[in-house]
Amino acid sequence: MDATGKIRVGILTPHTAGGAHFEMIRAALPNTIELIFDGMEFDHTSRYQLAGTIDPIKARSAELAARHKLQGLVITSAPLAILNPELESTVRDAIGIPVTTAPSASIAALTVMHAKKLIVFTPFDVKMNGMLQDRLAAAGFTVLACPAHKDPTLGSGPKTGPEEIFQTVEKTVQSTSAADTIYFQGAPFNPLPIIERIETRLRLPVVASNPAMLWHILSLLGCRLTIPGYGKLLASWPPLT
Repeated sequence: MDATGKIRVGILTPHTAGGAHFEMIRAALPNTIELIFDGMEFDHTSRYQLAGTIDPIKARSAELAARHKLQGLVITSAPLAILNPELESTVRDAIGIPVTTAPSASIAALTVMHAKKLIVFTPFDVKMNGMLQDRLAAAGFTVLACPAHKDPTLGSGPKTGPEEIFQTVEKTVQSTSAADTIYFQGAPFNPLPIIERIETRLRLPVVASNPAMLWHILSLLGCRLTIPGYGKLLASWPPLT
């Protein structure tokens, strides 16, 4: 904590800062934790244009950390991290504080939740889903299903409402009986309003990238919280392994 007793965590995105998917959890955090949002607002029409963007992100991260005296930094966007494998370590070395990304945080959360066989939901295209599945496989997970999203174009995630997401999840779970965990990647593709409904009705734990990133960075900073309403990960707050 700083002199005011607050923990300041930066949330840096390649897109526009903030979003309803972060505001929902921020409202549930204690006032000792301050989230500071910043967006690179890259002018791109494809996720694949995020490749090779480490240098500007490193520079913005350093500026953000110094200006706000951050204790930790979350860099959002799974495609950004997948296309730039050295992003997390490069930024961490440059700014000297804990850093996490969507894939790293989600893999850490899946690990502590003892996940093995996954159903994965994303708003991405087949190629990006394949790259994500390769990273999951390298971490020891088996992806049993990853349904194609109806509109995999950039920015499509928020267009899918909670009820439609639930219906897709329910249908996929019914046809994938061996799965032990549901994994949502792509924070704007927002399952937060229905995570507890999914866990209760479908009897499978949910790891979603947005709460996973907050759990991971705060755990790296030594925090142990209990945040009900967003599934077992935040409610039980398992320790890092």
